[in-house]
Amino acid sequence: NYARILRKRYKRRNTMEMISKFKREWMLLVVFIILVLPPVRHFLEQSMVTHMLIQLPARVIIGWLATNFFPASWKEKIMEWNRWGISGMALTIVIMLYWMLPRTLDAALSEWPIELVKFTTVPLMGMALGLSWPLLNSIAQGVLKLEFWATFMRMGWLYLDLPDRLCSNYLLGDQRILGQLLLVAGTIWAFTWMLRIVFGVNLIKT
Repeated sequence: NYARILRKRYKRRNTMEMISKFKREWMLLVVFIILVLPPVRHFLEQSMVTHMLIQLPARVIIGWLATNFFPASWKEKIMEWNRWGISGMALTIVIMLYWMLPRTLDAALSEWPIELVKFTTVPLMGMALGLSWPLLNSIAQGVLKLEFWATFMRMGWLYLDLPDRLCSNYLLGDQRILGQLLLVAGTIWAFTWMLRIVFGVNLIKT
């Protein structure tokens, strides 16, 4: 009788875990669909700030979280070409650099095929990042963190300092606000690293 009770509890727990996972999958899909809806998409894309700092990162996060629901067989097949996370991180960097170009943001607003490419490649970047980052050793992670931070600072300085608009669909004021926010984000990131290295305080897990 005791063994039967344990089996029932184990079965019930597995069932609840499956239901919970199913709910999380659907919630993730719902969020992605909401971002695709024209009113939400147009609202986020009407400003350069919300376009680059909300819409694009949200899609990256969705792609990252989606990897938690990949079957083990999928991950094993991906591992065959993503040994040590090198291929996935290379794909991540290429996509990230592409969508940080002002010309591509303009094209996404005016040409629907480019917008479709954005909707597919940015979540793909999140998937590649989510699958590859845990495979990297600590040195590679540190180097990439430093490069990501440097990219934030370079792009922030570029958007803030240039006197001309880089994106024809956005005002110069939007461009400068974005530059300021990128510099602020990079400064906060560097400050948290300093606290971790000097004082051992871990404010942000990166």
